[in-house]
Formats: sequence, C-alpha cells, structure tokens
Amino acid sequence: MSRDKGTLRYHDAPQAVHAWRLLIEVCGRAYVSANGRQAGTAPYSDLPLIVDARDYRGPASGLEAAWERHPGAAWLTLAVDMPLVDRALLEELTAARDPSACATAFRHDDGIIEPLCTIWEPAARVPLLERLTAGDASLRRFLETHAAALVAPGTPEKLRSIDDPAGHAALARTLRSSPES
Repeated sequence: MSRDKGTLRYHDAPQAVHAWRLLIEVCGRAYVSANGRQAGTAPYSDLPLIVDARDYRGPASGLEAAWERHPGAAWLTLAVDMPLVDRALLEELTAARDPSACATAFRHDDGIIEPLCTIWEPAARVPLLERLTAGDASLRRFLETHAAALVAPGTPEKLRSIDDPAGHAALARTLRSSPES
C-alpha cells in the first residue's frame, strides 16, 4: 500500500479509529494493536493501544502482546485493511462463537480461512506462541491445523481486504457516491 492502512479514510475517521469504534459497539471495550513506530503518531496516539510484542511478526505480534496484557481473554480481531466489515458482520461472528474451539473464524467461499476478523480464544495462546517461537507467524496456517469453529459469512464481500492504492481509491470513490456512506 506504501502507507499505513490505519490512517486511510473510508468512512468518518481514519480506518484504525473506525475499526476500534466498531469493536467498541460489539465488545464494549477494545484496544488497537500498533507497533512501536505507530504508537506516538496520529491516529494511534489518541486510542487505547496494545503495542506489539518484541520482534514484529505481523498480526501475530498483536495477539501475542494482547495475551501478555490479558492472558485469559478472548480477542475479537479486525484488521484495518477490511473497511467493509460492519457491526452486523461482527455480530454474526460473535453469535457463532464457540469458546471450546481455539478460535471462531470466517471461511471464505473459496475455502480460505480468514484469520484477521476472528475471535481468538485463550486456548489458542500457548500453541500459537509455540509456533511463533518456532518461526511460524502465519495465523491462517495456525487456524488450518487447529480446532477452529468455521463460519460462512452471510455477506462475504464485506471481508474484502484492500491492499493496494488502486483498490483504496476505487473503494473510497464507491463509498463517497453511496447513499449509505
């Protein structure tokens, strides 16, 4: 993308703020995962942060830091590059939550498991940290090899990830012209 996806605007605020607000609506309390470089900059400096643990290993670093802070918590994660996720989709995921699984995650139509809009249960903590120690930081591979509850999203297009400038520009134009935005 060549810039921090959390600073991009699709709605009424930078995406990090928008995602945090959605999580507050669904969970009551939420944090934003940030790396050390982001922590002192806008929009992160005004949000409740959990700064990534140790070496940056992608989104797994955020989960590691979250569990260091609250080891017994389940974490509903939402990546900032998923600007179409809304409250209804998050509530769909939370309604399907299976606390006996390591996680509850959406499965895309093509069979791919979505690790970045997922509820991570405390039971996933130790095996995930073991994988990180072994050098494997892929949350998707973790979900593929552990007992995860998988959910077909009612509106799969809302899970679309925006990862390049052209995709960002096109979606921003679409949202500006949409009567719902």
